[in-house]
Amino acid sequence: MVPEAAPAATAPDPALSDAPDGLLGASALRPVSTSLIPARYVAGIIGYVIWVLMIAGLITAAALSGMWWIAALGLLPLLILLQSLLLTPRRVRAIGYLDAEEDLTIASGIMFRSVHTIPYGRVQSVKIDEGPVDRRYGLAKLTVSTANGASTVVLPGLPKAEAERLRALLTARGIETMAAL
Repeated sequence: MVPEAAPAATAPDPALSDAPDGLLGASALRPVSTSLIPARYVAGIIGYVIWVLMIAGLITAAALSGMWWIAALGLLPLLILLQSLLLTPRRVRAIGYLDAEEDLTIASGIMFRSVHTIPYGRVQSVKIDEGPVDRRYGLAKLTVSTANGASTVVLPGLPKAEAERLRALLTARGIETMAAL
């Protein structure tokens, strides 16, 4: 008796993979600059100071009034402050982009992941912004508007040279695509 051959296993389609690394094309994306992490900390200093003052005020009020539960109210601002400080590096690492042949893909978010794919032919305008903190860290923010006026996508944390390269690429490919129509 000849044993039957087992059915050939088919390779899973990588686009449909349930592996965490393969979701939403995260492995193919280029990360933004890690200089965005300290830039976000510096930009948030005023908010951090306000949260610390709220915590100190609640603890002082509890000490002066003898009502301990007022100090417990300080836990909420403390939790907000800690999550902001601790999650900023992870939030920055979750931002990525990919300039493919036909489109630009921008992804961001940890829990609520957002992926925007913009065909070059739909790009209406490309803008580069730099605030004072961005300038200090050599970063720029790329804003892409599409032919649909309500659709604007922002890519923060790019080095200035990369932002300029992407702006030139998007403009040139958009013109090429429109000329082909």
